[in-house]
Amino acid sequence: MSAPTNGHRFTPDELASETIAIALSPDTSEPTTLESPYEEQDERAATRRRPLRADRGNDDVRHLEQEVRRARGLVALQDDQALQQALSSRERAADRKVTEKLRALERGEKLKAGKNVARVAQRNRSDEEWAGRARRSRERLLNPNRRLAAVYRRYVALRLGPAFVLFAGVVWNSDRVHDGLVGPDGTALAYLVEPLASVLLIVSLFAQATAVEHGQKVRRSFVLFDVGFLIASLLLMVVPWGLRFGWSAGDLLANTIPSVLIAGAVVGWHVLNRLFSDVFADLHDELSPTRLDEVTTDVVVLYERSKREIAAGRIPVNDIGRPSTEAIRKAFGIGKGRAQLTGDAFDAVSRSLPPTTS
Repeated sequence: MSAPTNGHRFTPDELASETIAIALSPDTSEPTTLESPYEEQDERAATRRRPLRADRGNDDVRHLEQEVRRARGLVALQDDQALQQALSSRERAADRKVTEKLRALERGEKLKAGKNVARVAQRNRSDEEWAGRARRSRERLLNPNRRLAAVYRRYVALRLGPAFVLFAGVVWNSDRVHDGLVGPDGTALAYLVEPLASVLLIVSLFAQATAVEHGQKVRRSFVLFDVGFLIASLLLMVVPWGLRFGWSAGDLLANTIPSVLIAGAVVGWHVLNRLFSDVFADLHDELSPTRLDEVTTDVVVLYERSKREIAAGRIPVNDIGRPSTEAIRKAFGIGKGRAQLTGDAFDAVSRSLPPTTS
């Protein structure tokens, strides 16, 4: 703040108004503007030639008073807080850089948040797809009709392998038997000798497959029948060829290996029939009509399976011979509700039947 003058301290508003008034008022100490530039030059030259007048000291006092008033106004204005709070161009440029960095960081955070949202949505869609597959698989496993259809399709697909080997072996053996019986230039009727023996084998195999599809067990006589025709086919391949062309090791292998492959196809066919016959029998039993509802049937089946697992020592029991619900659930990989119902079945049987005495 400025110092007091003649006992009066000027306020900033008074000093500012006074300074503005001085700046706007014309300076009376300056000479009057001449009408012509030549006259102004003549006036200045005459002033330099004139001697100093006595009132020159008064002009200096007036000039000094004006300078003092201007200084007081400058002091009043330079103490204003606005000058201290105003930002310079360098500070404004620095603040702009900071703002730009903050906006860049905000854009990065928005990008990360958007990626996280998209990732979560993708994961949810994947979980929904896998959950749908699990539900469909559960329905297929719990529905006997769908289980039977799926098992039958698998059985038909696996049966194509031995059938292909069998047909290819018959075609190969037909050509070799023809050459062994009548020679390469012999009658074409000799090509039918091998199929006449093999067609009965093919009929036997498809008859066995039909029996398995209808839940019937394959009789042992069919197996003996197939073994007999395999031996006949092998002899028909080896003996005529050896008698006509000799018993060389290469020809013997060429005639024996196809018959061995046919025998393997027949064995594989029997293995598939034996395996799937039990599976089809269980599925046909599930499709048979019953007066029990699905829940009761499921509990009875789990009860019997639990008894077998307890007898085998794979499910622990307590002192009264009852397995825990958690043990049943872990043994069969079922839900807690089904395991609880199975445990309730054990409780009902133990309450209803007296304990066995040894």
